[in-house]
Amino acid sequence: MTQQRSGSPEQDGAGDERAARLRALLSVPIDLPGRTPVVEPEDAAPTTRPDEPAPESGSASVEARAATTDTGTAVDEAEAGEAGAGEAEVDDTEHAPGASPDSDGRRAVPLASVVSAVVLVALFAAGIGLAYAGSRIIRSSTEGEVLEPVDDPAAPGFEALVEPTPTLAVLHDLDGEIDAITVLTLPSPDSGGGGVVFVPTRVIADMPIFGVAPIEAGYDLGTAQVQAEVVGDLLGAGIGEVAVVDAERWAGLVAPVAPLVLDNPDDLYVDDELRFPAGEIELEADDVGPYLEARVEGQSELARLFRHETLWRAWLTAVQDAGRAEAVPGELGSGVGHFVRELTRGATVLERLPVEEGSSEEFADEPTFVTDPEAVEALVAELIPFPRSPRPGVRERVRVLNGTDDLEAARRVAPALPPVGVEVVIVGNASRFDHETTTIAYVGPEHEEAARAIRDVLGAGEVVQDPRPSDVVDITVTLGADHD
Repeated sequence: MTQQRSGSPEQDGAGDERAARLRALLSVPIDLPGRTPVVEPEDAAPTTRPDEPAPESGSASVEARAATTDTGTAVDEAEAGEAGAGEAEVDDTEHAPGASPDSDGRRAVPLASVVSAVVLVALFAAGIGLAYAGSRIIRSSTEGEVLEPVDDPAAPGFEALVEPTPTLAVLHDLDGEIDAITVLTLPSPDSGGGGVVFVPTRVIADMPIFGVAPIEAGYDLGTAQVQAEVVGDLLGAGIGEVAVVDAERWAGLVAPVAPLVLDNPDDLYVDDELRFPAGEIELEADDVGPYLEARVEGQSELARLFRHETLWRAWLTAVQDAGRAEAVPGELGSGVGHFVRELTRGATVLERLPVEEGSSEEFADEPTFVTDPEAVEALVAELIPFPRSPRPGVRERVRVLNGTDDLEAARRVAPALPPVGVEVVIVGNASRFDHETTTIAYVGPEHEEAARAIRDVLGAGEVVQDPRPSDVVDITVTLGADHD
């Protein structure tokens, strides 16, 4: 630390003169040698803000979106910085505790503060120059800027976002633990129908959070959203919505069409009493929860899921026969009500996730299962034709552009690509329609394998690396005349 020393009166006088000149230039008071030190105030407590609330349906249909660019945002921020530079003011009329004010009413500050102030002024002025230069560069650049949005699907350069296949995980909650997992899908929202997939809770998976364990851990040790993410990882397709349904909620959902008539496959006891005998029975709304939760001693989870399938068939049939939206309570555009209504509008596939009994002894408290990867892949391709990536990076993001005069080529090709492990996010037209050769351009070496898999599906094309980075897609397919 540099110590200040008191000098002779002549030196002090010279110091007073220098201080006065600096005041005139900078309007910043100076702490002269020999004066009472200024006591700096303690740092103010940091400003806090309230917690903010935490912040994806499949068909071959696509939705055109208005394009926006980062250019406008950057310019706005630069101009805001220029405007703010002239408006910033510092209120220095209040004195720190224990400080003696100058004759002009301002607080004295150390000489080091003057140097800091001069440096800050210089840096601030340089900052204005940089911001101005940056805004000029952005304004004069057309790199990545959409000058005229294209909204004609038949025009060169048109692009539209692909809506992922709608998916919903229905989690049956039994006293705070997961009892059953059912995944609903709507592969053709325009025509109705879809899939109901029954997922055993004892399927073993290597989960990002819990490691190798039965997937029920996602709910028993996590949350409903975590469980949905775990199921998405298992399927290789992200889940768009999740709904937790307990016995009370089941009663409310089924009530408008109760009683449900179904062929019960097992004698089911509740509290040591036969409540649901095997054969044709009628289930009142309040019976649905207990029916789904009932156990048969020694019965595997797969057999119990067959009973769940029996109930879902009866429910969907009853809703379809009712023929009215009120047959299922809930929102029209999301949730269980929306999915069930859409399922009853067309052909629906009810199927158990393809699994086989596991051989691991690590989880021997109850039988476990492992998936049949190829069968799961085929089921997902059928019921989730446009899957979303369960997590960032799991599926490469692909853009499919038509480079020929066949304007439907890109739409026809897009559904064939997800089975190789990618996510189609954009479908549209190339900048011209005279491409002779199909190109599959990937933006980084980590995406080359997926690009070559796409080439194998297409049966034509040239795989190349695109040197231009992209935050939107990992692979761009431009169809040429060599593709049938």
